[in-house]
Amino acid sequence: MSGVTQLPQINGGVDSVTAVGTTLSGGAALTGAVNLVTTAGGQTAVVLPLKGDYPSQPIVVHVPTATTALVFPPSTSVAINQIAAGSSFSVAQGKTATFIQVSATQIISTLSA
Repeated sequence: MSGVTQLPQINGGVDSVTAVGTTLSGGAALTGAVNLVTTAGGQTAVVLPLKGDYPSQPIVVHVPTATTALVFPPSTSVAINQIAAGSSFSVAQGKTATFIQVSATQIISTLSA
């Protein structure tokens, strides 16, 4: 369609992502609806996609490796749950978390037991 901007679609399948860095600016971008996140010997980071691209679509992060993954919001103005804006949410080994951005500044999440 002419004049209509097509937003990128998030991969509906399962993506394998290798976490890198330890900050929002250095983390690996999550591109799947379900993400298997491999971590390095220490805590490493991934970054959630922008709400503008994927409004209210749940993003699932599973960490099958032996090290905690740091999951960052897409920008420093967005908070995950009650954590300070721009700060990471930790997903420990063997855990799964689901993230949904509900406003321009807030993401809610649940973490498996």
